[in-house]
Amino acid sequence: MNTIDEIESDIKSLKIQGATNVALATLQGLRISLGRDIGDIKRIANRLAYARPTEPLAQNAVRYIFYSLTNKEKITQKIAEYESYLQEAKSTIVKNSHDLVADNGEYLTHCHSSTAVSIFKSAIVKNYKFSVYVTETRPLFQGRITAKELITSGVGKVTFLIDDAVYSLINKLAEKINAIFIGADLLSNSGFVNKVGSLGLVSEANRLHIPVYSFSTLLKYDPRQYEETLLEKRDGQEIWSEAPKGLSFFAPAFDYIPYFENVSIVTEVGILKGKEIRNQALIKYPFIKN
Repeated sequence: MNTIDEIESDIKSLKIQGATNVALATLQGLRISLGRDIGDIKRIANRLAYARPTEPLAQNAVRYIFYSLTNKEKITQKIAEYESYLQEAKSTIVKNSHDLVADNGEYLTHCHSSTAVSIFKSAIVKNYKFSVYVTETRPLFQGRITAKELITSGVGKVTFLIDDAVYSLINKLAEKINAIFIGADLLSNSGFVNKVGSLGLVSEANRLHIPVYSFSTLLKYDPRQYEETLLEKRDGQEIWSEAPKGLSFFAPAFDYIPYFENVSIVTEVGILKGKEIRNQALIKYPFIKN
């Protein structure tokens, strides 16, 4: 079993990737700290949940567990309840997306969203044939994960492309691409956060009138006022490990994407526009605002 320090290091170094995995790792850290007093447990929970700034799924786990908590013995129960929320939310999002993949459709993805992959899998079960374009997603190549999972799942045609080619592709195929599917790491009042490269892609898709669907549980809603400082900057070594000395890097891990007209957020309560996110999140999960 990993120690708290190891879990924190794995989150910061991206050995643990993806919002769900970070949240589950935070909950794992809580479980192994249960022998401590409640003050220490809460400090450990915050330490793990805020190890990376754009992880409200983990941060809302802490809000839920310690929301009006009066008995340390209930922490285990609350951990299990939050894990159940996560599982139910993902399952419901997939159900709410059953009409988004069309037979013989063409789609594009950026980065890796386990929920988006699940939606494509559900379409395969219906014997739909469709094509998916997958960006490599620099610098950590999460698109390779998506491509492998789609191929393994039986998607008939998966096309892989470098990030720089995506604008040429969608301009060439604007009338053929049914939609762009991406995830979200954070939802805010006026926009959402996703892997770097998403802003340019979604903005160009908006100009070309291509629908964009971001799949996200409302548990990723962040009640804080969005600030640019929340966008994590990464080590330039991820871009060029043998770079010449003295070279500076601009290496944000994420983009902040406004809720453009073409953007819809697919959630456990249905398909929403950006202006609906805050109210629906606080209705579904009132502990978030605390």
